[in-house]
Amino acid sequence: MQKINKGQVARSVRFDIATDKNEEFHTIFRNDILPILKKQDGFRNELLLVDNQHVLAISVWSNLDSARNYESTTYPQVDKTLRPVMFGKPTVETYQYDSLSTTGLTTA
Repeated sequence: MQKINKGQVARSVRFDIATDKNEEFHTIFRNDILPILKKQDGFRNELLLVDNQHVLAISVWSNLDSARNYESTTYPQVDKTLRPVMFGKPTVETYQYDSLSTTGLTTA
């Protein structure tokens, strides 16, 4: 994991869904993975982006320690749960997270 300053972090996981496993992936994510994430200390939010078989899952954590703790203690089980519906190995990256809002902005 890269060195990141204090504050919120975002953790991205990219992978492909195995052929004909799209529906099963969504069921597992909704019923098994999200409840696990919601129980993690420091977990803030999850953004799941899916384009055909390509997945980008972005989780937001209150701090780097929480993200690292999840990475070392819980993520291996999450990976094992998703493995039957994944194709290839996931790519995991961690970023500083700056929450920006467009509230109050006007368009021309």
